[in-house]
Amino acid sequence: MKDLLEKIKDLASELTSFTIVILCLGITVQLIIGEPLFGWNVVGNISKAIGSMGQSSFIGVAALLVLYSIFKNKK
Repeated sequence: MKDLLEKIKDLASELTSFTIVILCLGITVQLIIGEPLFGWNVVGNISKAIGSMGQSSFIGVAALLVLYSIFKNKK
């Protein structure tokens, strides 16, 4: 059981790392080209997400704290 949980944890960690790489790539390409990548407006979506966090500030702050702790523990 412990091995299964460890494998799930490792998989979640790898998926998070992969997602961050894709997100950074999308932001970089959009900033260089000036247009959304394959119709995926990364910068606009991030702006909307930050704006919506302002509307529900507690949930936004909680989400940021969780993400911060995940990335802090990875290093």
